[in-house]
Amino acid sequence: MSVVAQLHKAAHGPLEALRARTRPEDSVTGPTFAGAQITADADIVVDGLLLDFKSARHPLAEMSQRTAWQLIGYLLLDATDRFRIDAIGLYLTRSGVLASWPVDEFFALLGACRRDLTELRGVFAELLTGCRGQADARYFGTEQETEHVRQLLQRLAPIAGPGCCLVCTQPLPESTRQPRTFCTTRCRERSQTLRRRGLLPGGPTPLLPAPSKESLDLPDGAELVSLTAGISR
Repeated sequence: MSVVAQLHKAAHGPLEALRARTRPEDSVTGPTFAGAQITADADIVVDGLLLDFKSARHPLAEMSQRTAWQLIGYLLLDATDRFRIDAIGLYLTRSGVLASWPVDEFFALLGACRRDLTELRGVFAELLTGCRGQADARYFGTEQETEHVRQLLQRLAPIAGPGCCLVCTQPLPESTRQPRTFCTTRCRERSQTLRRRGLLPGGPTPLLPAPSKESLDLPDGAELVSLTAGISR
């Protein structure tokens, strides 16, 4: 699809309705995040909606795990809540589709156990302490940095209280039959993967991914420099 055709879709599709119900002063294009430990800029924030634009040929591939983490990263980088983000969305320029989710619902779709935004932003800032790189820079952690992340993850490991799902730690729905262990079939299936990875009782000790340098095509004599002091990947 040509760029002109994509512009026509943007002019007369769902973005038209979004423009109609918002004011120009409610929009910030290319927002950056003051105080962030890494350099990152989102596409646009419109009246609390964090919106990212994608133009790939295959729309279903746009909502990849990497895209989800990218959007959550922007949300967590707004530590001062300057943009008051309460929804996250994608606009697919080729198909003219706008999809958005409330922040709480987006966390739920990702299976987040902890959903307090202020708490998550604080943890994210701690994870990025000392980082001075680009948001998409390839990172190789030292053993000390890897151990820092491991300890942080152990400290943050959520505890499922009585009557809560072992996977998402959310309250279990009431049941007149045998007491339930998981709130949904998805959580039951996900528990097997989490247990194999050591993230639930009964599994092995969790391991962080080992640094890998084979994929880099470096010129002769080049040296790798750690850009951060507190993030493992």
